[in-house]
Amino acid sequence: RVRWLSRGAPEPRQWTLEQAEKLLYRGFQATEERRLAPMTAGFILDPAAALPESELGFSARTAALFTVDDTLFGLLALGPLLSQATLPTASRELLRGLTINWMAFLKNARAFETIQALNADLRRTNADLRRTIAELTEARDQIRLLEVAKNRLRQMIRREVERAGRFRWADLLWMVIIASLLALAFNASSPHGIALVPESLFQSPAPRIDALTAHGMLSRGEAVLVDARPPELFNQKHIAAAVNIPVALFDVIFPMKLGPALTPEQVVLVYGRTVSKHYDEELVQRLLDRHDRVLILAGGLSAWEANGLAVAP
Repeated sequence: RVRWLSRGAPEPRQWTLEQAEKLLYRGFQATEERRLAPMTAGFILDPAAALPESELGFSARTAALFTVDDTLFGLLALGPLLSQATLPTASRELLRGLTINWMAFLKNARAFETIQALNADLRRTNADLRRTIAELTEARDQIRLLEVAKNRLRQMIRREVERAGRFRWADLLWMVIIASLLALAFNASSPHGIALVPESLFQSPAPRIDALTAHGMLSRGEAVLVDARPPELFNQKHIAAAVNIPVALFDVIFPMKLGPALTPEQVVLVYGRTVSKHYDEELVQRLLDRHDRVLILAGGLSAWEANGLAVAP
């Protein structure tokens, strides 16, 4: 304020969003072309009439509208020259060129912000991928050790078969015990191992929703549908609108496929289980850590097909 008053000029007027939109609308109505292409500028034919001094705060002698893209445009207004003369045509074209150059810098700055945001997302995704790869590598090493142990056990069994004449029931019992222990160890270290006791037995069951009600919510955009099965089962047949998020890859796939687009008001519907594995129950527990509204599709894919609803492929 002191700087402006020291120059003998009035303090710049502060506009509300509604006032600024009103000035822009008037400018578009009085410009050379009613619609401006991106990265162009057009002069207002009668600035004094289109932009009254009472609203603008000063007497506009030259004014131009500029459009960077469909989401960003603005108004440039100049007061009278010191000589009180009209701005020459050459100066108007120079002003147009300088405005376009400034718009190019502004567009590049916005693009740079977008690139920075994408790079930040990529860095986070890469960190998740590196962590997953490290876990898979560790599991592979464990599996390799178990395979070596399995080969040694096979050799041991072969030698015992050759010694069948000296067979003892105690030897058979020991072999069964050792084989069972190795099988349990292999199952526990495998990413696709089957839990001996499903975790869902110790957890309260998630609420269910029938297929027709779920279809109505999906049609209205009130819900998203998630298939919790492994990719090979998903590719064989799945509900047409479903997103595949296997439990084993939840931490990697959820932020990329579902996290950014999911709103707090939407309901996440989950389906997908086999006789030996309740993938939907496991995925629901993971989703409840990040979202409050999670339901299981009662009957899963079979109930969906039984109601004549769309499946793929």
